[in-house]
Amino acid sequence: MRVLLAVDSSPYSQQAVEFASHLPLRKPVDFDLVSVVAPPMLVDTGGMSMPMDFGSFLEIETDRSREAIDAVASDMKSQDHVHSVHTHVPIGPPTSALLDVAEESGADLIVLGAIGHSAIERVLLGSVSDYVATHADMSTLVVRPTSEADVEPDLQKIMLALSGRPEDERMLTWLRELKLRPNVEVHLVRVLDRFSYYRQDLRQQASDAWQTQHEQAQAQILDFETKLQQLGLNTETHFVESDHVGEALVEYARRHGCDLAVTGDSDSGLLTRVFLGSTSRYVLRHAECSVLIIRDREDRAKAHRQIAEQSLAST
Repeated sequence: MRVLLAVDSSPYSQQAVEFASHLPLRKPVDFDLVSVVAPPMLVDTGGMSMPMDFGSFLEIETDRSREAIDAVASDMKSQDHVHSVHTHVPIGPPTSALLDVAEESGADLIVLGAIGHSAIERVLLGSVSDYVATHADMSTLVVRPTSEADVEPDLQKIMLALSGRPEDERMLTWLRELKLRPNVEVHLVRVLDRFSYYRQDLRQQASDAWQTQHEQAQAQILDFETKLQQLGLNTETHFVESDHVGEALVEYARRHGCDLAVTGDSDSGLLTRVFLGSTSRYVLRHAECSVLIIRDREDRAKAHRQIAEQSLAST
């Protein structure tokens, strides 16, 4: 597996490095470490004046970033599960630079901290993390900071946010890539819409369809439970009824103390296959734990082509 890891001097990035370093992947990992040097106009200076010598600023920042990223690379190379480590110090906007390196390197997974170095980015999730997670064509893991920064990252409880779509199978495939301990709990959670915002007569008409959906969801979740138990994992299955799917998932993860929430990349429709669906986006921005968004490159590429074709047809 090839993993792109965003690195900067913030404690949030350091926790992302620790999290990525301790991911229990079965196969050797090729890491691409990326530390982006943002030009002065993209940097939060805290009210201080911009450096006058633009070239000197970039040179100093590049050297500093190179030194920091080399130190991280040196530590990672000593780990048994690491096959190779490559470092990149691009100059430019962090969002596009990270996505460009991810595409060029053929990354299977992007890992980054929830909040970046700049105070400007500390709005909700953080603009860089939010943008990359929303627009990347590969799976993305956003690491939330924990209160115990000195404690080694440890997956104890994983929540799979099932939706009944093909992306659910991708979650199962991803779990097979992990060498989890037998005591790890995998919570299979399916949220069913209560439709309470519809009129009573419409809800009654939809009751048969809702019952069918519930039966299908139950069959799927039991099938997933069997497959995970065959992998030697402890499972819990939960059906939740709610008017807001994302909110219910976030609350479930919080209430059960989950370390990682795993979700697909879309709700439905063409546009949300290119961008991030509203449910996934809500979980990404509001969950207290780390969030992994599972994606399929081929599906995303197909969606991009379809949108391009529709755009041409409409001109």
